[in-house]
Amino acid sequence: MKRLILVLCSMIMAAGIAFAGLLAKDKPKVPQMIKVAIVRDSRELDLAIHGSYRIRDLSSGKIIGNGSYLNNCHVRLLDHGILIGLQVLPAKKMLIEPSRDASLIIDERPFRGEVTLIRTPENKITVINDINVEDYIKGVLYREVSSHWPMEALKAQAVAARTYAIYSIHPAGKLYDVTNDIYSQVYGGRGAERYRTDVAVDYTKGEVLTYNHKVIPTYFYATCGGMTEDADELWALSDIPPLRGVPCPFCQGSPHMHWKKNFRLKDIQEILNLHGIKIGRITNITIVDRDRSDRILHLKIAQKNGQDIMIKGKDFRDMMGPNVLLSNNYDIVMKGFYVDIVGKGWGHGVGMCQWGALGMARQQFNYKQILSYYYPQSVLMDYHDFSSK
Repeated sequence: MKRLILVLCSMIMAAGIAFAGLLAKDKPKVPQMIKVAIVRDSRELDLAIHGSYRIRDLSSGKIIGNGSYLNNCHVRLLDHGILIGLQVLPAKKMLIEPSRDASLIIDERPFRGEVTLIRTPENKITVINDINVEDYIKGVLYREVSSHWPMEALKAQAVAARTYAIYSIHPAGKLYDVTNDIYSQVYGGRGAERYRTDVAVDYTKGEVLTYNHKVIPTYFYATCGGMTEDADELWALSDIPPLRGVPCPFCQGSPHMHWKKNFRLKDIQEILNLHGIKIGRITNITIVDRDRSDRILHLKIAQKNGQDIMIKGKDFRDMMGPNVLLSNNYDIVMKGFYVDIVGKGWGHGVGMCQWGALGMARQQFNYKQILSYYYPQSVLMDYHDFSSK
């Protein structure tokens, strides 16, 4: 009898352990939070909250304001605090916590999550949107690609955007992880969400690209022009196989495949001088060498005084403006006091070509095949399953 009781106890304990393991396995995965700078160094902004809310002083942790509704009002700095509407709140850093069903609107743009208002040392206002990664990606996707693109292209973009977001999350102590512009990812908040892009985010929930069990920086851009770029040609990165360039025959239908710009040599001279490169009257610009993707490594700029200046191709593009000189793959045609720059593609060229992803989706490639093509040797994983760094 005693032996039977011991056996039964063992069976119950084993069943309990198995049940606990099952519960742990089925435990909901909590999305990673990310801090997005949606306003930086502004003198004032507009704020509205459609629903109840609380305002917390982050220095003391105390509630310093609350309400059931906040009509659109101005937010600006005063000597003794931050003015929100008609109320002066004595804090340098405050968290606005809207209720679950409330809508938080900043400069006429609705956002999910919470926002932190910070008085900077320069006496300006920076606003940080604290939001989970999945909702953040929903606010990014429509601003990066058309919601009418094939679903497989949208899924590929969702994974690339999520991976870049997870990679960008900083250790505690940083004000924010990403900005809401082209220097991180273009983020439009709740107002940029669309049904089809939301579906793509939900379908790929938690999925990121990795190499050696670490999240990689999944760069992307509009159009490569025929071949993607090696990341180490642009940035001081260790050699990461998923960020090596690959041929791309899929973006031929892009409206950015071919372009042409005309500049006055005098204007180029002024731009270079403005960026600290002292140069006189320009008489000629020639291409010195290119990398294996045909993008320009160095240019030689001849002056009237006979002295030539060498400049890196990527630096020249940065100074001219990345939305003016659309890529670093171009030819130069001198025309007296003017120059024609005839180029291909739009963007830095590292990682996924968005119009190439569209072309692959139209040829019935699925999103996993698209991602594995533009990020070779990468592995798709759930970011909950490992450390992101």
